[in-house]
Amino acid sequence: MAVLHVLTVPNPILSKKCRPIGPGEFGEDLARFASDLAETMYAAPGVGLAAPQVGDLRRLIVIDPGNCTREQDDDGRPTNPRFLALVNPQIIEASKEMMVYEEGCLSVPDFEENVTRPRRVHIRYLDESGKPHQKWFEGYDAIVVQHEMDHLEGVVILDRVSRLKKGRYLQRRQKVRVRNDGTLEY
Repeated sequence: MAVLHVLTVPNPILSKKCRPIGPGEFGEDLARFASDLAETMYAAPGVGLAAPQVGDLRRLIVIDPGNCTREQDDDGRPTNPRFLALVNPQIIEASKEMMVYEEGCLSVPDFEENVTRPRRVHIRYLDESGKPHQKWFEGYDAIVVQHEMDHLEGVVILDRVSRLKKGRYLQRRQKVRVRNDGTLEY
């Protein structure tokens, strides 16, 4: 497995809609890519990651349901990771009951925003081998899967805030410089 580079805004790839993964694309390469996505997610650390966040415009996300309740090592990685790869995920039903959650994003560093989403979603997806599944996600896991699915549509958390707030964030990001020792200077 490999840790991949996570793209950050304003990279234009993050605003592109992803294409479905076709029948001929399932197999070892896709399974390895899903594992690399998961390794990247854990290294960040995060609880979900979408393919476009590493520059791949295919409809694939990985999440770790229950990650927030697992034991973690000194680096914040779960000691017993169990990621789930969702290929070509689709919401087939969503609850009318909503919840507000303060979300962050690996592609939008140092930014959090309250986002309102359905509390439960029923998702249809394929696994890395192409086998179809349906699963209900609830609460925090529903938030994570919906957030990652937004990336497949070219939507990042900044697209859910006012133009003023988005502009201020992007302006602040342009002022960030990386020092020779790798630390950030604002």
